[in-house]
Amino acid sequence: MDRKKILVKVPPKKEELLQTFPFFINLHQEYPTDEIYIICEEDCSVLFTFLPFKARVFERPKDKLTLMQTHHFVANLNEVFNIDLFFDLENSFNSAFMGFNFRAPIRIGYEVGWNKHLLTHKYPYEGALPLEKKAMHLLENYTKKNFQETRIFNEGVDLQIVEKVEKLFQEPVPPKIIMVMLYNLETTIKEIELWKRFFDGFTNQKFVIWSLDDQDAISDIFSKIDQGANDLTMHTGCFVKEMTYLFSKVAGVVTNNVISESLCSYYGVDSISLMDEATPASSYSYYRYRPRRIRYKKSVAEEVKTETYYHESEDREFESLGAVIDYLHFIFKL
Repeated sequence: MDRKKILVKVPPKKEELLQTFPFFINLHQEYPTDEIYIICEEDCSVLFTFLPFKARVFERPKDKLTLMQTHHFVANLNEVFNIDLFFDLENSFNSAFMGFNFRAPIRIGYEVGWNKHLLTHKYPYEGALPLEKKAMHLLENYTKKNFQETRIFNEGVDLQIVEKVEKLFQEPVPPKIIMVMLYNLETTIKEIELWKRFFDGFTNQKFVIWSLDDQDAISDIFSKIDQGANDLTMHTGCFVKEMTYLFSKVAGVVTNNVISESLCSYYGVDSISLMDEATPASSYSYYRYRPRRIRYKKSVAEEVKTETYYHESEDREFESLGAVIDYLHFIFKL
């Protein structure tokens, strides 16, 4: 039987892309010998290196977003040709137009306005559902199969020793290090006072600060923080081997963003997500491990600033950041 070529256009937001992993893992299980191509937006392809199989990923440049530019992008993407199946996870007219331009005989997506004229297999739009479920339902509709029991998990079994990570733990008694995963520079700057108070809540604690983006700028910000009796080590970059090896060595992870939260859930790492209440929620219905997310709310009442910390999973409230840190000590067994 001839190998099929399957092309998937993913949504444009980088923060959403790990929500497509249950779809991709089941897609690969359904078509294990077929070639899977992915088209994402610029600066997003690195996230697909975390998939447990090899897919060919192509980034669409930021100057190729109009219909005419999309046509030009497709016409010059010579590495992608003779597509058999096209899955549209973006659900826009532009993305449906992309599948049409690749001349895929089967184009699968949700009806959203005029894009229905460019799809061969169209289904009623499930706009109220999170992206994770919309993508999975699209696959279920096409394959006529039920994937509700899916619970993805990447064990990271192919761990390789990374020397500069291993050096952090070469003491007579290996230290219990907390990994702090940051991502967006703008968000980190807004939260810098919170992080200062967070670090002040510890004594003789070692941290590894891992930034997924804006590495140099975030490193510069944290190098100026008064560490007190603590030890902060900057470790920038987004490298699969280094990150997964750190996951296997640290006591736990604290993060402030959806991408890192999703990666921790995907790898089954003990983690706490400390996020502003305005941070959009992500669905983890198809993940084996779900995050412990603690949201915080700032308010001003009678000119007195107050903060509330609320644990989503356990339906509990912490009266202060100090109480959150006590909880973290218990969870990470510090």
